Amino acid sequence: MGKFGLTISEEKSKIIEFGRYACTRAKRYGRKCETFDFLGFTHFCDKSRWGNFKLGRKTSRKKFRQKMVDMNIWLKRIRNRAQLEVWWKVLGLKLLGHYRYYGMSGNSRMLQNFYHQVVRLAFKWVNRRSQRKSYNWAQFLRFIIFNPLPKPKIYHSLYNLNP
Repeated sequence: MGKFGLTISEEKSKIIEFGRYACTRAKRYGRKCETFDFLGFTHFCDKSRWGNFKLGRKTSRKKFRQKMVDMNIWLKRIRNRAQLEVWWKVLGLKLLGHYRYYGMSGNSRMLQNFYHQVVRLAFKWVNRRSQRKSYNWAQFLRFIIFNPLPKPKIYHSLYNLNP
């Protein structure tokens, strides 16, 4: 790294025990298994359905919260600037972008959670376009049936050899 003039930040980096036997050792000494965040994912020690070690990944809490805050701000700004039909399509594209980045094997629960939170936010901001409520929850669900948002999907299967 010194060859390229790069240095490691001492505040942001640490050495942790990670791997096949890290969790059993940590439990033996009364500690929790260590995790680390990298590229928007929290990496942790996990087990496959056969009990073998595997690397688990899920969306980082920090990134999830930040994405929800950004989505809330965007929905608040766009609700009255454009017609619902126009920004609804853009919302679908934003969801697709999120799924394509975070759609890795083992992260489906966080993708589902993101989808449900975005639907709740969309309901909130659709109803705040005027003093009158535009939709109640049943009407909004009917609106979603006829104008569907993309459902969460795993785009990067890490355990399947087929592309």
